[in-house]
Amino acid sequence: MPITATLPEHTGTAALGANWRVQFVDADGIPLNMLSFEVIDFGAISYIEIFQNVKTILATPLYSAALERTLGLDQTIVDLPIDEASKKVVAILDALYFWEPRVEVMNIDFDYSDALNGHLIVKLQLKIKNVIYGTNKPYEKTIAFDETPTRVKQALPPMNVPVPGPPGPTGATGATGERGSLWFVGTSDPPATWVGTPAPKDQDMYLNTTSGDVFQYQVAAPTGWRKVGKR
Repeated sequence: MPITATLPEHTGTAALGANWRVQFVDADGIPLNMLSFEVIDFGAISYIEIFQNVKTILATPLYSAALERTLGLDQTIVDLPIDEASKKVVAILDALYFWEPRVEVMNIDFDYSDALNGHLIVKLQLKIKNVIYGTNKPYEKTIAFDETPTRVKQALPPMNVPVPGPPGPTGATGATGERGSLWFVGTSDPPATWVGTPAPKDQDMYLNTTSGDVFQYQVAAPTGWRKVGKR
């Protein structure tokens, strides 16, 4: 069921798919030369935005939009007999009235010239109120048509870097850990039975300053000093 929407002011063309067609023309019936609405322009403003909204509303089957089930047009009128469909297209009026308040339906007519092919052409005369959505502020012509809107690239939000707080109170002194290995020195080799202070522990080292021999103490059997090198 093709639909022809006749607008008295700025207009454009948009394909709605196999069963639907919206063609925007001026008051003299001359189609406007505009870019296709097949790809949604999320930056569209003024008449371009309004035409795009009309195309989207009429092309969306009712209940098909996941996040807004009431958006769109009742598509059951597509398969009705010609004489019945003309009585049901009042759904178009409801859809446009509710979803695009800047469009006012001035007149509606039906063309049965292609009835043999099952096509009922609905002619709508729409009055466009060229204002910013939700306001009565009109678009300026120079902004809407003669200049390219400024595109703003949204940056990533700043990262929340934690700020260190003031230092806390000094904690209690911990227990004394085990000492590390020590070096002992003497003018002769270390005695088999150690009687010095402190007592040797595993891995302690001993240097004979006369000969330069180096010894290491081991706890595992055989316990005692063993020569491991020379300085």
